[in-house]
Amino acid sequence: MTFIRSESKFLERSRIALSNAELHPDIKAALIPFGIDDAKFAEGWAVYNKAKSVWELNAKEVAETSVASNAYNTAYGELEAKFRRHRNLTRILCTKDPDTQVRLGVTGYFPSKYNEFFDKVKLFYTTLAANALIQEKFAVIKLTPELAATCLAELDALLVLRSGFDKEMGESQVATESKNAALHELSDWMEDFDILAKLALYDTPQRLEVLGVLVKS
Repeated sequence: MTFIRSESKFLERSRIALSNAELHPDIKAALIPFGIDDAKFAEGWAVYNKAKSVWELNAKEVAETSVASNAYNTAYGELEAKFRRHRNLTRILCTKDPDTQVRLGVTGYFPSKYNEFFDKVKLFYTTLAANALIQEKFAVIKLTPELAATCLAELDALLVLRSGFDKEMGESQVATESKNAALHELSDWMEDFDILAKLALYDTPQRLEVLGVLVKS
């Protein structure tokens, strides 16, 4: 039951089986000798309701994680594009000034890991904002202290989004584990129910279909 659709289908099939078994007097009466009485139905509904509730909570957490991911990735992409442009311009301008490239952290490859990206962005714009000589040199490519401050503010906002995304990811993982455990418990219960129902209704297979149990012809 990996996909949401199949999980939803399984939950609905379980609900229908329990409902129809209770609502059809003949079926309910046939199940009693096999141990499926009111107490057993109550047990089944408790297992079902738990699985349904946890499944709905997980779906909510997955949606919230997706929203947080979209916000984070959008902001990341926007700052990445700005930094890449500023970095490229810097490397061209400072072709004969390797010391400034080192101070600004623009040597080597463009950072591919998000934590390295955060560090490089912070170093670049913080150094630019604090160094008057670099500011004077960079005026020609319009990399001003004001622009550096703006980009640092965007980095701060991005870090907040990253924290929110990580939080939602953690909550989603916990909810997924709980959901999987609850669905596994319901699956086990329904397997036992189906076995007993097949025994109880062996001579009336059409009643099994009412419970959602497919009978081979």
